Amino acid sequence: MRQFTRREVCSGVGLIASPCLLSSCLSEKIISSPDKGKESDILWAYAPLDPDTTAERAYKYYYEGHCMYGVFKSIVSQLAELKGQPYDSFPFYMMRYGAGGVAGWGSLCGGLNGGAAVAGLFTKTEEQRRLLIDELFRWYEKTELPLYVPKKAKLKMEMARSVSNSILCHTSVSKWCKASGYRAFSDQHLERCACLTADMAKMTVEILNSNFQRQFIAAHSLSEEAKTCNFCHAKGGEREDSVTKMNCSACHFALGSGHGK
Repeated sequence: MRQFTRREVCSGVGLIASPCLLSSCLSEKIISSPDKGKESDILWAYAPLDPDTTAERAYKYYYEGHCMYGVFKSIVSQLAELKGQPYDSFPFYMMRYGAGGVAGWGSLCGGLNGGAAVAGLFTKTEEQRRLLIDELFRWYEKTELPLYVPKKAKLKMEMARSVSNSILCHTSVSKWCKASGYRAFSDQHLERCACLTADMAKMTVEILNSNFQRQFIAAHSLSEEAKTCNFCHAKGGEREDSVTKMNCSACHFALGSGHGK
């Protein structure tokens, strides 16, 4: 077994919560060693899942631990039933931190955070991870959501839909509240997010299924707005002062900051 250096241990790389839990969470460079067996690749292998079953579970798990928890557990719990260890030892409770855009901060939507975590667990290269996460995030930005209709709803209501044009919880919730007329933190808002969690879990599985069946083709590209802004502000641009793939107007122009501010 590879021995970690003092520097690696101090930086957190050598901390082991469990013999297998963190092995696939480390970067490819870090897990590389003279041992070419790659045990982590065997331990954390994905198997195609039914998207509709996943959506039903995610809806239920949302009410157990919120959005990030719901997406992640709906997928990995099925693999636990299929494969046993190490999947059924995963501490799902840790994923509750993503609720409300990370502990209520309204940043990255917890459902997207959960989907990205799953992609990170079951992909082995940075390029592959980015392709799958990009597809999930761009779909979320552009799609009128939620689409999911629960078989046994916690709250029966006429569900309004909205396009977030953003991956931020804050923006997504505010736009839905405006479209629906309901307030944030209401029971209706929670039901909306439960259905949205189901949508994201289903899409995550559809993306993973197609990828691991070698049929994945990205259906959503960077928006023209983001391309235009990145031409100047992203790496290689004249200003090179931004790192993002998000639509810009959801925050900047909507707040009246304008171009160049």
